[in-house]
Amino acid sequence: MEEQRFSAFLKRILLLGTPIALQSLLFSSLGFVDSLMISQLGNDQVAAAGIGSRVFWVASVFIWGMGSGMGILLAQYWGAKDSQGLKRNLALGTSVTQLFATFCFIVCFFFPALLPSWFDPSEPVQALSESYVRLLGIAILFAGVSISIDSALRSIGKTRINLYLSILEIGVNVILNYLLIFGHFGLPALGLIGAGIGSVIARTLRLVTAIIILYRGFPELAIRPQHFANAFNRVMLSKFLTVTYPIIVGSFIWCAGIFTFHIILGRMGDVELATMAVITPIESIALSIAHGISSAAAIMIGNALGANEFSKSEMYARWALRVSVIGGMILAGMLLVLQPLILTLYGELSEQVQALMVAAFPIMALSILFRTINITLIVGILRSGGDSKFCMNMDFVCQWLWAVPMTALGAMYFEWTFPIVLLMMVSEEMIKLLPAAWRVFGNRWVNNLTEEETS
Repeated sequence: MEEQRFSAFLKRILLLGTPIALQSLLFSSLGFVDSLMISQLGNDQVAAAGIGSRVFWVASVFIWGMGSGMGILLAQYWGAKDSQGLKRNLALGTSVTQLFATFCFIVCFFFPALLPSWFDPSEPVQALSESYVRLLGIAILFAGVSISIDSALRSIGKTRINLYLSILEIGVNVILNYLLIFGHFGLPALGLIGAGIGSVIARTLRLVTAIIILYRGFPELAIRPQHFANAFNRVMLSKFLTVTYPIIVGSFIWCAGIFTFHIILGRMGDVELATMAVITPIESIALSIAHGISSAAAIMIGNALGANEFSKSEMYARWALRVSVIGGMILAGMLLVLQPLILTLYGELSEQVQALMVAAFPIMALSILFRTINITLIVGILRSGGDSKFCMNMDFVCQWLWAVPMTALGAMYFEWTFPIVLLMMVSEEMIKLLPAAWRVFGNRWVNNLTEEETS
């Protein structure tokens, strides 16, 4: 009987998670395709693209953290069938995410040299990075509303709509990058700048399309001025921040750590920085499956918690963990099997970069295994019940008290080789697994976050 129920759970995970995984895969593939195109322009362009991508990624993940915090509440309000609470929290979450997106735009557009200089690149790489970061700042500006719409549709189970929007955005982006990077069909060959322009145009098109779809097709999510007015009261704001601030701070802690890792690697040299710029999108492609599993689990568990079905949410958590372990093992194995094929795609890169890529693949496989499990435990389960503060503290301890110091010491004091330094980065995920699993099985995350308003 339990296996039959697990089979039904797995089908639901596939139904909800496949569009999310494909959406994440598309964005990861965009980074992969971009790096593949830009790799034909030389190491300087690749290194500059890596810096710009890190800046864009950190800002996007931070905004995603805000959006996911909002999504936790939206999923539970949807499960509780509280439409007004759903709209008020959507209005509040959209305002907060867009405010931060605007701040990121100001930093990137008006102070483009600030963040790239932290990587201590060579002068040519610094100059290329500044122009690229300025363009990416415009793309970030549109992320607040776009990510809020994505989270809202996901929380009510409409994951396919987000997939279709991503296909539109990425399809346009890839075509424009091909045309503008290399100058096909009479267009100017703009190199890295062409990739930035393509990103801005594609992101703008997605946002406009998403707003039209939301207001025409989903009236349950169509927020009006009165929802914004009702959202900004003391009680609503306090509750929203109580649930979301640990995710926002946790995202900042984690993103700052990842950013620091890349600064450390950048100081090892342009070859190491270029290697990370290439292997990061490859790892992201594999982790797309993990995002699908964790997001689908978060929707199902959040809906169950909002409906006060606590035993069901606990059962879903155990099954989600089982799926993540199996999925992580499969993904890690596939990466190792496909290693020779992947390397053939980067024949234009220097021999030094290719040699470091070969050494990095086994460590990437280990990272994928542990990240797949941890993403499901943290994002899919713990945060669904509002246990975000524990996740924030765990991220800080594992990353900043262990992984960051060890990576910095290894790279700049002990002068370890690139693969060993990379392993120190990955060790964060190994250490994080035990406390995350202990917390899940302790069931302290099982909470209905809507009770105060719906009672």
